[in-house]
Amino acid sequence: MHLLRRAHRKKVLEQRFPESWEAILQRDVPYMGLLTPAEQTRLREIVAILIDEKFWEGCNGLEMSDRVQVVMAAQMGVLLLHLDATDYFHNVRTILVYPAAYVQTQEHVGSDGLVHSGSANLGEAWYNGPVVLSWNDALQAAHAPGRGLNVVFHELAHAVDMMSGTTNGTPLLRSREDYGPWHDTMSAAFQALRSRYEAGARDVIRPYGLTNVAEFFAVTTECFFDAPIPFKQAHPDIYQHYARFWGQDPADRPWRSSSRPR
Repeated sequence: MHLLRRAHRKKVLEQRFPESWEAILQRDVPYMGLLTPAEQTRLREIVAILIDEKFWEGCNGLEMSDRVQVVMAAQMGVLLLHLDATDYFHNVRTILVYPAAYVQTQEHVGSDGLVHSGSANLGEAWYNGPVVLSWNDALQAAHAPGRGLNVVFHELAHAVDMMSGTTNGTPLLRSREDYGPWHDTMSAAFQALRSRYEAGARDVIRPYGLTNVAEFFAVTTECFFDAPIPFKQAHPDIYQHYARFWGQDPADRPWRSSSRPR
């Protein structure tokens, strides 16, 4: 890390965490109640750094506020609690926030091979570019953890995936020896899930995860952090790989005692 950046971060973290930000966390981010005291302290540090270092811009009339930044940054920070290699999502410089789902006017090729435009999006992550998020959906996800649906987890999982230099569902793992078992497990799980849905069955991993391997990683990351108990029960092999990669065991957290925002 550059010495000037290190010195600046030290100054940021030496400042007292604002009471108004703490009130937002307590009111809007009940996931805080799932974390250990040490993790809560670390999350506050991550929130402070992300708000300081990223360029936050409201779109379509959304006025950027402390509440938007704190709620978004806190959810981003959950992914970083024990994952230092990302250096606070160093490949993401800008966070664009829309009031709600927004229409993507740029043409893109979908999983069906056809060119699409004008689709409604909840979020996007661009390679070495901005992350785009819907405030309404991010707030709903923050208020109701446990559903396995979190647009912030999803899009920032893409950002982590992109740090490998390509978006292929395999992030930069902790060890060279992890890649073979990771690939075998994910490939087998992807094919098994496809067969499961073709047979008319259901799964904690929603069908959108079958779009491609990148979406599989993003959707399963949502499950890992936001529906870890059913995810671990249904897919213990994937869960084991994710627990090693993210450095966390979310299924071991006190989900039943977590509180809803007041």
